[in-house]
Amino acid sequence: MRALIVTVGSEGDLQPFLALGKRLLAEGHDVKFSASDSYAARADAVGIPFVGRPTWSETEFQANYIRILSEKNKLRQLTVVIEFLAQEQHAAVPQLMALAREADIVIHSPLAIAAVAAARAVGTPQVSVHHTWPLRRARGHGPTNIDLGPVGNALAWSVVGGGVRLATDKLLNSVVTAAGLPPWRDVLFDASHSRLLNLIAISPHTLEHDPLFGPTYRTTGYWFLDEPEYVPPDDLAAFVADEPPVVIGFGSNAGLDARMVTRELIEAVRGLDRRVVLQSGWAGLGDQELPPNIFLADFVPHGWLYARAACVVHHGGAGTTAAVFRAGIPQAIVWAQGDQLQWGRKLAQLGVGPPPRTHRALNARWLRGTLDRLLTDSGMATRARALGTAIRKEDGTGMAVRAIEKVSVAV
Repeated sequence: MRALIVTVGSEGDLQPFLALGKRLLAEGHDVKFSASDSYAARADAVGIPFVGRPTWSETEFQANYIRILSEKNKLRQLTVVIEFLAQEQHAAVPQLMALAREADIVIHSPLAIAAVAAARAVGTPQVSVHHTWPLRRARGHGPTNIDLGPVGNALAWSVVGGGVRLATDKLLNSVVTAAGLPPWRDVLFDASHSRLLNLIAISPHTLEHDPLFGPTYRTTGYWFLDEPEYVPPDDLAAFVADEPPVVIGFGSNAGLDARMVTRELIEAVRGLDRRVVLQSGWAGLGDQELPPNIFLADFVPHGWLYARAACVVHHGGAGTTAAVFRAGIPQAIVWAQGDQLQWGRKLAQLGVGPPPRTHRALNARWLRGTLDRLLTDSGMATRARALGTAIRKEDGTGMAVRAIEKVSVAV
């Protein structure tokens, strides 16, 4: 089977697809991976053939993220995201049509609209992958993971779905028509999905498979990327050696006031009898004098760091949340946009963390109280350990490969 994998977005959007590509190669299939040029080295590190696309730079991505966070209206936030996405996807259509002609199957994020359009234009079967939060109406919860009951959920999805269509269909259909296809209706929640197979790369232990998803939707478990052995700097290895530290980092949330947030973090951990690893992230946290119980780190693989941590406070990205789930430790989410709020609410429902906090309300008092709870709540720790054990037993990529192979043979 010749598989073309296409994804868009930041590091958290890349890793699950790299994990799938690595597993497909191990199972004897041919794989080509299409993403931003900036991720060529990441694909090469795990041995996946890579075809780059000249997309946005990290600087452009961060600037757009700051623009998103400046918008308080959630629907307007989404429009800004889609405007940015549609420009990149429109330019990718010719290349992806050529690659899709050479493939037996195209595997893509629902946001990779150019990949969907290219596959349909040339007649190649496609498989959609939902790795952040399912872009699909559900019976068991509303659009922001609040369960309003069957009638309330249906009404909420109807209202939100209509707003999303008005805000995004026209922009995304500029990509669809560039592939020579007629415009689609309800692109995000329906038309970009596969009619054959839609994989939900999330653990059923954290998000139940909703009956409204339909027979083509399959929940597989998370897709974790086991990267080459990470060798930490000596000072970091020594810092975490004696006792599991607190980890704080807000990943791709670039629009934070770095100096203010860092000051609040310093104040929060003053007198805390625990070491703290602070990850600078896109916001550039830690650019000032730090007390000796705080270690400033840049990128550290989640799998290595969280396995040595006591708890994590983070931005709520789906990949980060999943990595903490797998580590089996408590976590708290300071959210800014998108699915971060949903995951914040979900971990509180699971009892492995407190309710989420918006980044605008982050302060030292809240953070210190949260850290104290994460470090001392035995019930929370027990539930987190049990969840981690269950997730580590899953074989998400294996289940996904079996499902893709079955679809590929059928068509």
